Amino acid sequence: MDSKLTHTAYLYSFLAVFAKPASATILYQDLHLVPSYAKAHGILMSVTFILIFPLGATVLRLVKSKHAVWIHAGIQLTGWALMLGGLATGLRVGKILDRLHNNAHTVFGTVIVVLMLIQPFLGAIHHWVYIRKKTRTALAPVHVWMGRVLIILGIVNGGLGLRLADNTHGGKIAYGVVAGVCGTMYLAWVVYRLKWTRKGSKEVENVELQGTVE
Repeated sequence: MDSKLTHTAYLYSFLAVFAKPASATILYQDLHLVPSYAKAHGILMSVTFILIFPLGATVLRLVKSKHAVWIHAGIQLTGWALMLGGLATGLRVGKILDRLHNNAHTVFGTVIVVLMLIQPFLGAIHHWVYIRKKTRTALAPVHVWMGRVLIILGIVNGGLGLRLADNTHGGKIAYGVVAGVCGTMYLAWVVYRLKWTRKGSKEVENVELQGTVE
């Protein structure tokens, strides 16, 4: 009985956070699904933007192999798939609570995901042209820099999501610490690569802009 009361109280706390006027189209019959979907959404998106995408972006520069670009693509496509799972669960929560695209987190998140969906195609087209012509393309810096910016924005948007869901104080602190450490490490890596690139390293140019190591 106590567990049922606790679960019911948890559901009503979610409803209170997202409460809207009587005209809102909250799906009360599906309200019990919100905690599990919201948890799945948070985990999938956090793992994707804090761990997988930064890992895939840096491994291309760390692995000294002609196969580095394929390792990079494999990791990023794994993150891509998890991101789609996070999108699906997030859309479900937003639909149930009538919170689709009427707040910063969902609007910001949708833009980030849409741009991330373009990334694999930009990378693939660039690599295909480079293999054929052995010359850098205009898509290379677009692919690199759009990816960097979207990773950071995705991490920031995770914090907005915790705020929207009125997560526990401990949960917010935990996310802030992990996201802050990983985000700072990734930014430091980007700055380091920029400084190295400006020194005219041929290896950096190949890896950073052409997606391969000669």
